[in-house]
Amino acid sequence: MTTMHTATDAVTDPVQQTRDIEAGREGILTTARALGPLIREHAEEAERERRLAPEVIQALTEAGLFRLLLPRTLGGLEVDPITCSLAVEEIAGFDSAAAWAMQAGNTGAWWAARLPTEGVEEIYSGNPSALMSAAFHPPQQARETAGGYRVTGRGPLASTIHDAEWLFLTALVIEGERPRMVGDMPEVVGLVIRAREAEIVDTWYSLGMRGTDSNDVVISDVFVPASRSYPLVPEFEPNPHHRGPLYRFPGIGAVSLTVAPIALAVARNAITEVRGLVQRKTAFGFTRPLRERPTVQATLARAEAMLRAARLLWYDTLGSAWERTVAGTAHTPEQKADMLLAGTYAAATAAKVTDMMHRVAGTTGIYAGNPLERHFRDAETLRHHGFVSENRFEAVGQVYCGVPPEFGMVAF
Repeated sequence: MTTMHTATDAVTDPVQQTRDIEAGREGILTTARALGPLIREHAEEAERERRLAPEVIQALTEAGLFRLLLPRTLGGLEVDPITCSLAVEEIAGFDSAAAWAMQAGNTGAWWAARLPTEGVEEIYSGNPSALMSAAFHPPQQARETAGGYRVTGRGPLASTIHDAEWLFLTALVIEGERPRMVGDMPEVVGLVIRAREAEIVDTWYSLGMRGTDSNDVVISDVFVPASRSYPLVPEFEPNPHHRGPLYRFPGIGAVSLTVAPIALAVARNAITEVRGLVQRKTAFGFTRPLRERPTVQATLARAEAMLRAARLLWYDTLGSAWERTVAGTAHTPEQKADMLLAGTYAAATAAKVTDMMHRVAGTTGIYAGNPLERHFRDAETLRHHGFVSENRFEAVGQVYCGVPPEFGMVAF
């Protein structure tokens, strides 16, 4: 049983506070880097088995990397969003699937700010590193009953589901045969059930991100107590454990903390691979090695600039949002759209950069044993994630044009 801790006294000296943050961040990144050899050792196994090796799950757990966004009072590290993103990016440099598991370990802990105290303590007091898979869309059907809800449905993309203790779902509240309406919108709730209460359907035969165990789940009339439910709306009052500034950070930014940095790391690995390849390969029909060809040189330069620009936009936007959050300044709709833009642009640019590198490699990149083949598949899969797909550019543009966005999550 994990002992509850009280929050430490706040450091009022801003210089010392900055030093403490940087020291804590470097400690976490050093820990993440130390896992590299083990994660790389098991990367092919994860691809083959379509889930992470137990040794990798254990190592990430022992390193505390599933507790980055959990409150300190529940045994978490409660780090700032920039530190979380950098840690995910570091792990993704070794294996994108291992970094993806950090979503199950952290995103659920952040969203748990909306849960009642009883519910969040039930989930995390016994195991601060508890993994929470999620089937976010489409929403299930929930019927209100005494003490909670009964939920039924099927959801895809429940990542890390075989290793998860808990499963997060969204659901429409159904009355009779129709959704219950709140104003002109259907009522949607977030629900957390025990992972063992869902049936896992073996569907994860994917283009990329194969080691993420992102299978379908079927839920059949499962009771969810009210303590593990909350209205899925932008405004909420956090439970006592989640009173720190981290939990006032925009939701649309929090959900991308374990997506955008993985895409960036995949593209970085693709560039690194090609920079090595051009030193030793001469393409069919040419007498000069790739490194001496102007088109290859220019493509590498453009890819480098594109990736650095996308990464800078991501971390600059993340940093600005965090500064506003710590200062207690409300985020405007346009500033929330900026977060969505940064994550979406990171994923789209990473896919483009990886494709450029794959093209430079030619037939070298088509073989399953070549790292570029996997980088290409991973980047093409990541770009379709619902929170960073290129469809999200429309939502950002709608906000900028003063048009109500179709993608309602941009308001979170």
